[in-house]
Amino acid sequence: MRAKLRQLALNIALLSVSVLATFAFFELVVFGMILKPDDVLPNVSIDGVVRYQPSTRATFRHPDGTQSLVTTNAQGWNSTKPSYVRAKTPGVLRVAVVGDSYVHGSFVNPDQVFPEVIERELNAAGVRAEVLRFGMDGAPLSQYLHMLRREVRQYQPDVVVVQLIHNDFDETYRFLRTRYASSFLKIGVSEAGRPVEIAPVDFMGGGSDVLRNSNTFRYLYYKTGAYLQLKNLVSRLWWGGDEEFKPEFISSAVDIRRIADHAKNRFFARYVLGEMKALAREDGFRLVFAMDGVREAVYSGKPPESYEVHKLNVIARDLTAELDLPFLDLQTTFADTYRRDGRRFEFPFDWHWNALGNELAGKAITKELLSDRRLLGARPAASTAAPVPAGKS
Repeated sequence: MRAKLRQLALNIALLSVSVLATFAFFELVVFGMILKPDDVLPNVSIDGVVRYQPSTRATFRHPDGTQSLVTTNAQGWNSTKPSYVRAKTPGVLRVAVVGDSYVHGSFVNPDQVFPEVIERELNAAGVRAEVLRFGMDGAPLSQYLHMLRREVRQYQPDVVVVQLIHNDFDETYRFLRTRYASSFLKIGVSEAGRPVEIAPVDFMGGGSDVLRNSNTFRYLYYKTGAYLQLKNLVSRLWWGGDEEFKPEFISSAVDIRRIADHAKNRFFARYVLGEMKALAREDGFRLVFAMDGVREAVYSGKPPESYEVHKLNVIARDLTAELDLPFLDLQTTFADTYRRDGRRFEFPFDWHWNALGNELAGKAITKELLSDRRLLGARPAASTAAPVPAGKS
């Protein structure tokens, strides 16, 4: 009996060594040197705002064989600037750009992202300017408000550009079960039917972050596209949510089943934009909004109104007009360029703007800034009114 137990223990030990050796081979050789996945881009919360690990350099490898870099600065934002200095340089216009992965700059190098284009274009036009960007993957409109309050205002911007994307609206009030979605400010409704803010929690890494540190896991889960096929299963079993991926329901990278309640979209967006305007009045910066066009309409030649997501552009246009805030819809910019030379504005493998899309957006926003005297004129004096309290209910 003892001999059998010793043999069983030896077999288990040999099997364990074999499994570990095989994993090490795939981890260090196959997926560490040959079929390399994207590098890890860790997340942290600093001063109550989720962002990326400061001073991180990561390479992202794309399906077409190209690569792009992420270079987070000392504050944890992807940027060409190693650090954001709070003290302002006299005579230099400071512009802050707030948004999600489009501002972060997914799939393009840091110097190709549209905030850097804005900075180059302003300086070329004779306006001494610096542009600081604050972009976080997956952040909705509500989180932009949180970033403005807790992070952006510390740098005393003269102008704040908020870049809107079609998934910004429903995710302001809809809870997603993902790695750091709970670290985003959300807006709910009180018993009295008024908007109430649901504070974000600091990001804390968990089991999924341990898995993401494995080359083997990142390649098999992300690079093969398995995460799309398994999204519903992972959402239900791991996060306790109900997210799923069905290509037939995706328009402008948004699941149109999730955005159909436009009364809600308008209600919550009105609250967030109103709070942003109150903050701009309090701090004395100019506020301008830009929004992605309906690119499917550009390519198909159909009117934007043919697509459900265009109703979100209408909501943004109406609310900014109601609040007397500058608004730029990039629809015309993209449509005119596509008619002229037929080039698309996103990647064959992803809906984010490519270098051309970023260049066009940056130049269009710069033109808006230069043409509107409210934006580049004398900076308004900060309001002496009492600050608007957060989380009113």
